[in-house]
Amino acid sequence: MPYTKDHKNKTREKILDSAFRQFVLKGFEGVTIDELMSNCGLTRGAFYAHFTSKAELYREALNFAASGTKLANLKPEDLSNKQWLCMLLNEYLSLDHVKGKNPCPLAFLVTDINMKNDEANIAYANTFYGMNAAIMQYAKSYTECDEQDILSVTAMIIGAVAIARKLQDLDSIHSLLEACRREAGAKLGGI
Repeated sequence: MPYTKDHKNKTREKILDSAFRQFVLKGFEGVTIDELMSNCGLTRGAFYAHFTSKAELYREALNFAASGTKLANLKPEDLSNKQWLCMLLNEYLSLDHVKGKNPCPLAFLVTDINMKNDEANIAYANTFYGMNAAIMQYAKSYTECDEQDILSVTAMIIGAVAIARKLQDLDSIHSLLEACRREAGAKLGGI
């Protein structure tokens, strides 16, 4: 008897979640399909029921993780666009985020920037562009920031989280996050 569509969707989500976590730990190049599937308790054959390549899985895992971020969610109606961006910025540049609570695929997969797989590179870039577009959508309603401002903010906050993940001293982490929160807030209209 064939699996139900619901079962197949749940299996796919299980693979995507596991893959994202493995990519975060080891990067695109450091993970094999066999490892990914073993982590899910599935076979390599099950992989090909959902994906044609590791690069396709990477793309889909990035999309899956990005769609689970607060930035991808709808803004609560009781918050202004400025309040929403302020809250998002504070959560992004927080110790909880640095420690992996709801990890941003861009900051947690920053080591994959230099990979040699074009499809995976495009997936990373598209996630970056999506982040910029979402921030711009909110910011343009209350400030005169432009695309260059948004690019500098996103590059700074992604880099800040990536660097903070490697620092050992808690005071240094807090200082870095606070400095970037202040600079990004200024660029985003004083949030």
